[in-house]
Amino acid sequence: MLTMTLATWLLAAAPAPTDAAVNASLDLQPVADDRLSLALCFTGSGQQVRFRLKVRSSGRAGSAQTAQSGTLIASPTEQCPLRNRLGIADDIRVEAELQWWIDDAEQPPILRRYPSDEVEVDDNDGPQQIA
Repeated sequence: MLTMTLATWLLAAAPAPTDAAVNASLDLQPVADDRLSLALCFTGSGQQVRFRLKVRSSGRAGSAQTAQSGTLIASPTEQCPLRNRLGIADDIRVEAELQWWIDDAEQPPILRRYPSDEVEVDDNDGPQQIA
């Protein structure tokens, strides 16, 4: 009985399998003539995800840059640690660059631009799925 209890406890304490995928979604979408919506979301199955998001904007009025970072445990339920609205002018250009790690393994960066008339770093406009 002790062996069965110990085996059950060890299985419950085991880390989630790392061969499951983590999906990262970085969206930069206009929501009004003078507003831009930025959303960073993750799904997975128990992996530790660390991220750093840099947002740069430039236009006639000048330039600005912000950076936000964090850590979360990915779950099957979508988690969106960042949801922001940015004020924009007609001549503004915005670039969002995501650097991220799954269980301390660096992943390819994801780059989004507004307006999106330039080539993006990744070939996939949808969520990134990394095993």
